[in-house]
Amino acid sequence: MYSNIIGASMALTGLVHVIAPGAGSAPDIVNELQAQGFIVQFNGQPNGALSQCTVTDVHRASPTAYVDLDCPGSD
Repeated sequence: MYSNIIGASMALTGLVHVIAPGAGSAPDIVNELQAQGFIVQFNGQPNGALSQCTVTDVHRASPTAYVDLDCPGSD
């Protein structure tokens, strides 16, 4: 029984790609996380378009991925 759980866990781990901060635009990173089945929550508030933000870190706690954003302030 335990070997089945470990095997399933290892199989799921292999499906998740590593996303490095700065490895693409914020919308691209969010889309990739959602494509992997994560629910995305932001740490930081976009003050405009998400495309103006930089992803500084990603924390995964399945089923949620927490994305740290650095966004320019509003003028």
